[in-house]
Amino acid sequence: MTLAALLATPGGAALSARSGTDAAGHARTVLTLAHPDPEVVAATRQHLLRACQERGVRAFVV
Repeated sequence: MTLAALLATPGGAALSARSGTDAAGHARTVLTLAHPDPEVVAATRQHLLRACQERGVRAFVV
């Protein structure tokens, strides 16, 4: 339910998710944002980070 809610984050950029395991064996989900306008990506990223905080999901931007 949380992943579906995060993928529905508003902002205008398309969001997709890829799940897997990192080198240490921990489950990880990578969310990717895509849009030709960097300002739309930035706005969506901010909405996404806020949504993660509200749901107690640890997130970082790379």
